[in-house]
Amino acid sequence: MARFFALRACQPGITPMKKTIRNFLPESWSLVFSAAASAYGVGLLGLWALPFLISAIINDLKLNEAQAGILMSAEFVFTMLASLLVAPYMGRAPRRTLAIVGTLLAIGANLVSANMTELYSLAAVRCVAGVGAGLALACGNASVSSAKQPDRIAGHMNVLSVLLMIVVMLGYAKVMALYGLSGLYYAMAATMAVMLLAIPAMQQRAPVAEAAPHARNAKGGAGNVLLSLPAICMMLAMFVFQARDTMGWAFVERIGTMVGYSGDELGALLSFQSFVGLIGPLLAAMVGKRFGLSTPVILAILLTGATSLAYVLGEHSKSLYTMGVMTICVTYFYALSYLTGLAAALDREGRVVAAASSFLSLGLAVGPAISGGLISLGGFTLAAWGIGVTVLLTLLLVMIPLASIRREESGLTLAAAT
Repeated sequence: MARFFALRACQPGITPMKKTIRNFLPESWSLVFSAAASAYGVGLLGLWALPFLISAIINDLKLNEAQAGILMSAEFVFTMLASLLVAPYMGRAPRRTLAIVGTLLAIGANLVSANMTELYSLAAVRCVAGVGAGLALACGNASVSSAKQPDRIAGHMNVLSVLLMIVVMLGYAKVMALYGLSGLYYAMAATMAVMLLAIPAMQQRAPVAEAAPHARNAKGGAGNVLLSLPAICMMLAMFVFQARDTMGWAFVERIGTMVGYSGDELGALLSFQSFVGLIGPLLAAMVGKRFGLSTPVILAILLTGATSLAYVLGEHSKSLYTMGVMTICVTYFYALSYLTGLAAALDREGRVVAAASSFLSLGLAVGPAISGGLISLGGFTLAAWGIGVTVLLTLLLVMIPLASIRREESGLTLAAAT
């Protein structure tokens, strides 16, 4: 009997530790790995490789910055179109099959691209690669909606995404130096082939779940939930959020050179900030919805905006630039975890988060063009003003989906009370 009470007395000291570990671990490792492999290892691989691809295109194909930007934008636009077209059907589409088909399509397009030098033919093949990436991106992000806690799963996915970014930053730089553009395309094909090891663990169909109140109010076809005000604002918020990010990211190397960093020093700085970036998604995975969604989402948007402004306005201050660069990954992946979780919470069938991911690709495509135009008109100061506007616009847009989630949770609480 004494032993029993001694064990009971020890229990309170053990339970919090176990609870903390359980709260940190994802509910399904197969969901995390398959969704991250599809969405980030295939769908957004071009984003992580963007600085190297732009440089290699300019050097190997003898194009100027504008032409290189157009070539990359065409690929990202087709990523957006593909993911947007399949988004309304994510509730009943065979996600695993579509993700595998998209990955194989992107691998094939990268292998073909590695052996091409004619610009227009290469552009056409890169559009095919964009379609494949778009299918994988939509299916991977839609899978997040299957989770009981989408924001926490998104946080774990982004941890894996940061690890992939570290590999890309370290490995692709060496590949570009040794083998140029063709080597980068081969490297991307190889990376996507590795992702195929995890994608088959993805659920084929969305689990049957009760629709959210705003989804139930959308009468008619399956895609009508995408026309609801919270869904539209969520998609536009993702677009503006990503446009803000790439408005600065596209010129981070150029600004670094202006403040006095050498090419090798910049490479080391960008690689190191990728390591530091693990803090962001780890923090999101640990905190989850402990403080609700509103506070973390608003804080994340403000932090990412401050980071972009720091390194864009750091053209005359090496310390300000360095501070901004060191927090790029931390704030970006922290914010992306919560925004993805918010989009997933709007529709448990994954249609909204799949469509939102397509608008993420659109922001990726247009961000550099917007900031390039602003820089040509008024320098980096005018670009910083543009970034400030996008931060405010993102905040305004997320207020409506956040309010929708609060109403849904209040309704569920009242229903449980009665």
